Amino acid sequence: MILSRAIFFELFPPFFVTFFVMTFMLVMEKIYRLINMMVTKRLSLAEVTQMLIYLLPQSLVVTLPLAAVGAVFIVVIRQSLDSELISMRASGKSLWRYVLPFALFGLLITLAHLALTLWLQPLGYRKFAELQVNIIKSRAEEKLVPGEFNFDFGDKVIRIGAKKENNEITDVFLADRRLGINSSVVLARRGRIVIEESARKVVFLLKDGTMYFPGDTVTFRQLDFADLSYVIDFEPGDTSSVNLYWGLTLAELRYKIRYAEQPRLYRLRQILELHTRFSTPWACLAFSVAAVPLAIVDPRAGRAGSFLRAIFLVVAYYILWIGFKDLIYGGRAPAELLWLAPALILAYGLFRLWRINYEMRPPLRLFRGKLAG
Repeated sequence: MILSRAIFFELFPPFFVTFFVMTFMLVMEKIYRLINMMVTKRLSLAEVTQMLIYLLPQSLVVTLPLAAVGAVFIVVIRQSLDSELISMRASGKSLWRYVLPFALFGLLITLAHLALTLWLQPLGYRKFAELQVNIIKSRAEEKLVPGEFNFDFGDKVIRIGAKKENNEITDVFLADRRLGINSSVVLARRGRIVIEESARKVVFLLKDGTMYFPGDTVTFRQLDFADLSYVIDFEPGDTSSVNLYWGLTLAELRYKIRYAEQPRLYRLRQILELHTRFSTPWACLAFSVAAVPLAIVDPRAGRAGSFLRAIFLVVAYYILWIGFKDLIYGGRAPAELLWLAPALILAYGLFRLWRINYEMRPPLRLFRGKLAG
């Protein structure tokens, strides 16, 4: 009991160090993209900081299992090189008892991962979407100053003559920053600004105006209109980081799967999202158990091979997980197949642990030895 408690608490320092280092490495890539958006989309530091906080759970979901692998490997390798594992086995203790604190540690990380996938990650995506809508509103309602050119909508240049109640505007000028073959310049006498929150778009409902298009020569082609809906598809955040169903709560996701009338493909993606939220956290437990036999080394052999086995363990899991997910996404397998990836890693770890517990004899040789005896 004392040994198990000591091993359990020894896992936390290397876990937190590995967790913070890996999270920092992943977040740095997001920080780079957000800083780039500060320049191109004229976002403020406060807006970029909020985006980073809301997208942080996305990185933590990846780094938690990796940190669990790193912690287990560091502790087991240290105990192997210091001959603590040899002393424990010489005293008659089984490896099955030795692996218990690692399994308990993996279960604890699994529960933390479940809290991320079931609660924090969807909450972060919802807040991220709300922040995008608020940024678009502020651009359309506050930063469009009459008489000034506005460059806050990506690659668009906007100028209005006056602003009235209910977002009514007059003397509207809309154009691309860089005029090309497919560009246009719009002039309108009046109009109104409408914000589509669900689609995160700004729509200029213009009246009595003219559109100018580049012609074959230096002249422009002209098109008069009475009514025109000019849509600005402006995304202040990183659209590649958001999925249609990531922001749904667990209750909303289940309701859509059971009761919503929708195409089969949408329902399949929702079922896949539901099983992903529940199945992926169990990789933490599988990694924590499977890493124990892979990290055991001979004190005289060194530890270089152990780190290669750690990489192999992680890569093998994600190859299985991605392969199963592609099969499910293509409709060629049920969504329950996602549970097989952590189950296979756990089974492999238990098998290796069983072999080492019997002095690394292959199963067939062990069976023959028992028959001969």
